[in-house]
Amino acid sequence: MERITGKAHGTSTAGLKSDVIGLIGAVTFGVVMLSPAMTIYGGFGPSFLLAGNAAPLAFILALVATLPTAISYALLARSHPDAGSAASWIARFCPAGIARWAGWIVFLYYFTNFTIQPVTLGVFLSDLLVTMGLPASPEYYFLGALLCCLWPAWMVYRGIALSEKGALGFLVFETVVVVALCLTVLLFASSRGALHVSTVDVAGAGPSGSLVTGVFRAMVFGMLAFCGFDVISTLAEEAKAPRTLIPQATFLALVLFGVLIIAGIWILTFASSPEHLREVADSGAMPISEIARIYWGKAAVFVPVTAISAALGLAIATSVGASRIALAMGRSGNAPSWLAWLHPGHRVPWKALHLVFGAGLAAAVFTGLVLGPYQAWVWWGTTSTFFAMNTYMMVNVANLVLFRKSAAGSLAGFFLHGVIPVTGIMVDAYILVRSFFIELWNQGWATGRSVILVDVALALAAMLFALKRHDVKDA
Repeated sequence: MERITGKAHGTSTAGLKSDVIGLIGAVTFGVVMLSPAMTIYGGFGPSFLLAGNAAPLAFILALVATLPTAISYALLARSHPDAGSAASWIARFCPAGIARWAGWIVFLYYFTNFTIQPVTLGVFLSDLLVTMGLPASPEYYFLGALLCCLWPAWMVYRGIALSEKGALGFLVFETVVVVALCLTVLLFASSRGALHVSTVDVAGAGPSGSLVTGVFRAMVFGMLAFCGFDVISTLAEEAKAPRTLIPQATFLALVLFGVLIIAGIWILTFASSPEHLREVADSGAMPISEIARIYWGKAAVFVPVTAISAALGLAIATSVGASRIALAMGRSGNAPSWLAWLHPGHRVPWKALHLVFGAGLAAAVFTGLVLGPYQAWVWWGTTSTFFAMNTYMMVNVANLVLFRKSAAGSLAGFFLHGVIPVTGIMVDAYILVRSFFIELWNQGWATGRSVILVDVALALAAMLFALKRHDVKDA
């Protein structure tokens, strides 16, 4: 194996394999990370119960609120294409200790997103096998978690080109199923004359019945739906013409995903009444599963199958992102140097991938044993919010600091490097406080307060490690 010696794109022949990922590949990674199936399956139910037929409006507002951070990512990637993404940008202007801490926060963002996937596959594989008539068994969860590491690892370890093909295959399958379900609902809604374009009917939008209250509560789920597009920035050193491709792919992924999800959420609001779906949710079932059962009957089995496919695609995207962040930190001295070692043939961060897959599987199995499979899914699904919002705020800060001269030089510069990042910081801070500290604190211990305490403890541990270690190159 070889170690990377260069610190920037194209400066080392021992680096990542360059000029491999094109526009379609970069967009694929972004949309896979956003995940149409997981967003529809996990986001429609709670948003519809909170906002009724106004649920699509919450996702429209969430997309608009995401744009400032996306613009900051695009501007930074255009000027500083680097596999380290946010970790490398922060390191350009922060003292070494703070840069190391920021790097670990970014790594934990991608790592926690990866860990969700073995848990997800374990949960849905269990549901699928029980639906098929097999007796319930905890072994299904562990089999699913293992499968979610082995299958994506077989692709990711063999190079970025195979990872791209695998991610695209899983994305096509999940998208076809989601679109087919939405079209089925659309057809039946049209045939009974129930279809309309209104998004302000909030009957059953929650205890308050208020449009504003319902929409803004649902917007929390909308914001979480748009987390993940940033994985595109970690492909900078493996992409063709990254200074133009990465920004283009970032916005294209957001637009394609946004159109699909907003249209899908709108169509599904006609699938059933809020009262019926609230009864389903109160019983512990997923509203989307009930909709699939109503319109597809036995073919509703495609819901867990699609969730499994989405988890496999997400495992590819998140492991690529996490390993590239670790690689960049290792080669810059902000993490142990062994994280920067590459396989000589496949040119992937070999040992960093060991860390991601090994620790991710162990964390998924451990939380499954302690909390139970479904609660572990909720736990990891919420814990990623903390690291995601902190990462996004740091990216907006990097936009402010690295382009401060441009912000002072013209009106356009002031807007792009002043107004935009400040708006992004405010939005991200609001989501962090509202969806993490407030909402989770009120959800009890197992999947609420424990998430806050563990995430804050990890952030503090990363800070102590970063500030105490002055030389990690040979750790």
